[in-house]
This record gives sequence, structure tokens and C-alpha cells, in this order.
Amino acid sequence: MRILMIDVGGTNVKLMVSGHEGRRKVPSGPKLTAKKMVNEVLNATQDWEYNGVSLGFPGVVVDGVPAAEPLNLGGGWKGFDFEAAFRRPVKIINDAAMQALASYREGRMLFLGFGTSVGATVIADDVIVPLEIGCLRLRSGTRFMDRVSARAYMRDGHRKWMKAVGEVVGQMRNVINPTDIVLGGGNAKEIDPLPPGCRRRDNRQAFIGARRLWPGADLIATSYGTSWRIARNDATK
Repeated sequence: MRILMIDVGGTNVKLMVSGHEGRRKVPSGPKLTAKKMVNEVLNATQDWEYNGVSLGFPGVVVDGVPAAEPLNLGGGWKGFDFEAAFRRPVKIINDAAMQALASYREGRMLFLGFGTSVGATVIADDVIVPLEIGCLRLRSGTRFMDRVSARAYMRDGHRKWMKAVGEVVGQMRNVINPTDIVLGGGNAKEIDPLPPGCRRRDNRQAFIGARRLWPGADLIATSYGTSWRIARNDATK
């Protein structure tokens, strides 16, 4: 299948498609409704051919559909008929979960995404569980989302931001006890040096996660309530 990936972020909506190199973007932000997003994407991809859509949604997804309106965007996402709008099959997954799925190998992996806000997903033995960690607090009492966001980076500078990132990684490591830690998101490139035991993934790798929602991939994730279950495709070995 030719898959269109739509990764909805707080600043931009990132687009990639099977068979084309590179990535396109359309602006996001607090006025971006679901309907406006679809119109912008259709306009930006008129010359792309695809027969399925993977949508990374920045919020809670239950049974493959948005369960609440996103915090940093406009409204109209809950209950919106994306398949009718795109006239193609659409699979929707939490945006951090899609990026985590792209990086997963085996065991217990923690993905932390540093961008407009902060996102997280745990994959434990082929079960994907997105986490909402923005309201968790550092030792100082401030929330994760207020200290490691893109706005915090601009406000506090690299040194203070890095200190907060290190504390977030340390707290989540202690809670999850992962065998693998992956750092992603738009600001992952600013994490230097990497905390011990972590690896970095570029946002462009999210397309692997988008492809892994459809048959024919090496790993295939299927929505199951608030989580996703991974099946391994022996035919690709």
C-alpha cells in the first residue's frame, strides 16, 4: 500500500508518503480544526498518490478514534469522519505512540517526545501504551510541560532546559524500568549530550510507525481500546 503519514504537531503538520522522498509541512496551531487540517493536507498533497492514511493525533485515542479534543489545537476532532473527508481508509494513533512504534525492537521501550509539549509512550512486550505525562512534576514542583517544551527552551536557554530534560528522563526511567529509551520530537536534536542509555530518533522516522499500522509491514499494530497490540509478520523475515 501507498501510505500517507500525517503527524499533527503543535507548530506544524508533517506529511510523508510512500514512494516520495522528503517531507512536507502545513502550519498548525490553536486555530487548526480537524476540517481545516484535512483541507490543508489535501491541498498540499494533490500530486501525491496514496490509498491509505496514518494519522498521528496529539491526544487520547480510544478504539482508533480521538476521544477528546487536543489541548493545543482548534476543535472538531472528536467525532470527525476522517475516512469520509479523505475518501480513503484512515488509521489513527496517538502521535507519540506512532513515533514509538517506529523505533520499537523488543522488550520494554520508553519513548519520550520533546516538541511543542512533551509526550511519552511505553511499549512492553508488544503492547503499546501512550502516557500523558505533561502534568507530572519535577523536584522543583513545576510541571514537565512547563520546563521541557519548545517555549521553555526559548525562555530558559539550553543549559536549564537540558537539566530539566535529564530529570524527566531520570524520573521516567525509575518508574518504567525500560530496557531501551528513545528520545524524539522536534527538539530532540537539541539534547546534547544524550543522557546515559538513550538513543535519538529523527521525526522523519515516524513514517516507519505509520507504515506499521497496515498489513505487509514487519510489525503490525492494531488498536485495542486505549492501547495497541503488535503482531510480528513472519513473512517479512
